[in-house]
Order: sequence, then structure tokens, then C-alpha cells
Amino acid sequence: MKNERVLRLTLFLILVELLLGGLAAALNRTLVEMPAWHHLGAGAWAAFSRLADLGNGKILYPLAGIGGTASILAAAIAFRFSSRRPWSVALPLYGAVLMAVCGLLLTTQAAPIMLSLPRIGDDPAALKQAFDSFYRWDSIRAVCGALEYCAEIWALVALLSIPVGNQVPAHQNILSSEKS
Repeated sequence: MKNERVLRLTLFLILVELLLGGLAAALNRTLVEMPAWHHLGAGAWAAFSRLADLGNGKILYPLAGIGGTASILAAAIAFRFSSRRPWSVALPLYGAVLMAVCGLLLTTQAAPIMLSLPRIGDDPAALKQAFDSFYRWDSIRAVCGALEYCAEIWALVALLSIPVGNQVPAHQNILSSEKS
């Protein structure tokens, strides 16, 4: 019994770290970086972004955004084809997919602003407008990313909490399109 409690505590602490680390990663730019760039000015933000976001970020960000969305979507599709689909997993898993897709849709607004920085040059008014617009879209996207991450952890916990022999058959699941 004691060993089981230690393992549950270990799992809980790992999940807490994942949650805190994921939230920090999802909200870092919005809550930490952008306020600092606001104080330094749009020109400093643009110079940094041209080197970072339009440098290595040009490869990493699309890979993570598209790859992450494809992975959670694939997980939801695999789950949907399972003969057992408990509501406790479905709700957060499908919610994570929704937030991931919303994040990608919001990227269609934020990315063109970032990609316009080389064309804008050093015009202070244009840079200020780009900064403000990017900050707005990226902040909304960050909230979706944080919600997605929370939903993914919730789905993982729900999935790990279901004993294999006690899963709900699809014909008893509220999400199932099949009738008994």
C-alpha cells in the first residue's frame, strides 16, 4: 500500500512539473517577453524577432505548431476508433484538439505580421503598429496554447486513471454515434 502511495505521489509531482513547465512555455512570450519588449520599444523587438523568430524560429515554430496539432489530432482520431471511449478522456482530448486548431488559426493572423518585419524596415510607426498587432494575436494564441496544454494533461491523467478492464464500451458512451 505504501509503495502505491509513493508511486501516486511521484506521478502527481511529475504532472505538476509538466503543468507548470507547459504553462510557463505557453505564456512566456505574452506575460514575460512582450511586456519587456514594450518597455524597450518596437524597434528593439523587431531587431530581436528578425534574428530569433525569423532565424531558427522559422523552422522550430512551424514544426512545433503543425507537428503538435497533427499529433493531438491523430491521438483524438485513434481514440475515436477505439472500441472504448470514456467521456472522462474524450472531453479533455477533444478540447485539446479544439484549442490546437484555434492556435493554428490564430497563427494565420500573427505570422504574417512577424514575416512582414524585414519589409517594414525601421519605420517607427509601422514597427509600433506591427508590435501592437502581433502582441494582441499572440496573446490570444498563448491562451489557447495554455488551455490546450491543460486539456492534454487532463486527458493523460484521465487515460492513466482508467483500469484497462473497466473502460466504457463504445455502445455505452455518450459520445458514441452507435446505438445500443
